[in-house]
Amino acid sequence: MKGENERLLFEILNEAYPGQWVNEFKGIEGRKFRFDCANPSLKIAIEIEGGIWMGKVGGHTSGIGYEQNMEKYNLSVIAGWKVLRYSPQTLKKSPWKIISAIRTLCGVVDGNQTTLSFEGYKENKEQVQVKLS
Repeated sequence: MKGENERLLFEILNEAYPGQWVNEFKGIEGRKFRFDCANPSLKIAIEIEGGIWMGKVGGHTSGIGYEQNMEKYNLSVIAGWKVLRYSPQTLKKSPWKIISAIRTLCGVVDGNQTTLSFEGYKENKEQVQVKLS
């Protein structure tokens, strides 16, 4: 795992949806790109955009880094992935926003509902409890 943000993301997602998330997932065949966290069966990827508030330019915040990220995200969409991008601040201060977006992608529209059903996961319909606070 890359760093603290990716570890926290993985913990939050696996608490909400046990066993369904993979960290550093290589979701695009033939490319070196990796998603911070992904649910391969649902083709949902979560990216934490680190370094966005840093004063200096480097890594993902350089021109080359932006170009590489755009290529990664565009190829991901073309391959059928739904990519959600968040700041470290959202991850740490409002992780419920990430869970809420995943619920929306999975077709959960009732904000009071606390159970998700995924068709075809592990061959059966599976109920997953979600903790929202």
